[in-house]
Amino acid sequence: DAFPEDFSILATVKPKKGSQSFLLSVYNEQGIHQLGLEVGRSPVFLYEDQTGKPSPEDYPLFRGVNLADGKWHRVAISVHKQTITLILDCKKKTTQKLLRSPHPIIDTKGIIVFGTRILDEEVFELTFNLTAAQQRQTERMKYDITFLYSP
Repeated sequence: DAFPEDFSILATVKPKKGSQSFLLSVYNEQGIHQLGLEVGRSPVFLYEDQTGKPSPEDYPLFRGVNLADGKWHRVAISVHKQTITLILDCKKKTTQKLLRSPHPIIDTKGIIVFGTRILDEEVFELTFNLTAAQQRQTERMKYDITFLYSP
């Protein structure tokens, strides 16, 4: 089985003020970190498909967004084709390019880790609500999820 090509992830988070750590990490059987969401100042979306795309220097970086301000935030990312959209506190912040393969595969036979990466010292102390949304959802449905399923 593989992770959906197009997907959305919604989380309600309250990182420690000034922290920088991974909320979600997905590894394949070989231990390659294929997907991750680093929260803090300027969140980063880590994504590496079966061909190694995109390269680390091309990972989407959300400058000007600070999730580590000690406040609760509703964070949604929506990946569709070659783009990723960040929705913060129910308001669309930015859409960026996600330079992945035309038919990307994220292997789900490895492990999924919440709140850190495998070898990280820092652990994200978290309380969250995570909802994975399949590719057929409309933008309106994604906003509805933000309002209906998050505190």
